[in-house]
Amino acid sequence: MPGERTKYLWIFSGLLLILILTNSYYIHNLNNQVSQLADAVKDVSRTDGTAAQNETSRIDFAAAEKHLPIVAISSRETGLVENMTLRLIPGSNDILINTNPFLEPDLQFAVKTAVNYAISRSPDYQFDRDFIFNFGPTEAQLIGGESAGAAAALLAIASLENKELRTDAVITGTVNGDGTIGEISGVLEKAKAVSDAGYKFFLVPVGQSKITYYERQVQRQSTDFGFDILKSRYVPRTLNLSKAAKDEWGLNVIEVSTVEGAMPYFIAD
Repeated sequence: MPGERTKYLWIFSGLLLILILTNSYYIHNLNNQVSQLADAVKDVSRTDGTAAQNETSRIDFAAAEKHLPIVAISSRETGLVENMTLRLIPGSNDILINTNPFLEPDLQFAVKTAVNYAISRSPDYQFDRDFIFNFGPTEAQLIGGESAGAAAALLAIASLENKELRTDAVITGTVNGDGTIGEISGVLEKAKAVSDAGYKFFLVPVGQSKITYYERQVQRQSTDFGFDILKSRYVPRTLNLSKAAKDEWGLNVIEVSTVEGAMPYFIAD
């Protein structure tokens, strides 16, 4: 019958419309999900790119090597000027020292004390770097002593603060945790080596530009038996190293009590 056909036609048309609308809804929802997924992929890519860039920056972070001369006494009791190098690399605040040549524990302790003092001066330091020290080149098989401590502190400060180092001075002295500089031995021999190496300034601990030595004096005493008796004694003498070094070698010997006081001679403005 025509009426029933019309009725079924309307029902079919309604179902078809519902199906079309439902399908359109799901297609729209799917498109939104695809768009969100695409945005998420882009974000991940940007994040990965940033991370890779940060990692590259971290790898490229390593500062140029810096070095300072150090002066020591050789096994032949003569002064010897050598080289100490420091390189900073990304890390976790480790202090790494090349073991060729071997280093005695006192020198390792001096380097650690020096680095700790340099870090204490840098409130923004993030403990994200390793300190790599090298000594040499040298013919020595074993290096010891704490007299390189002051130089290590200056080298660490210059590296952490990315400051340029002057090239006309040498320092000898131990270093304490508060940055004070302590006494060493062999000042005269070291001064001669520094002068021979062509440096202009030689910084020494306070009180060590005056050297006390003992001069042998021989006295001849005659006897009634026709021969002389020679008597010797040792008389203390004081050498003003600052004056003698300036007069004889043109070397400026300067006393310093702290690493802070030594900085103008080593770290350029």
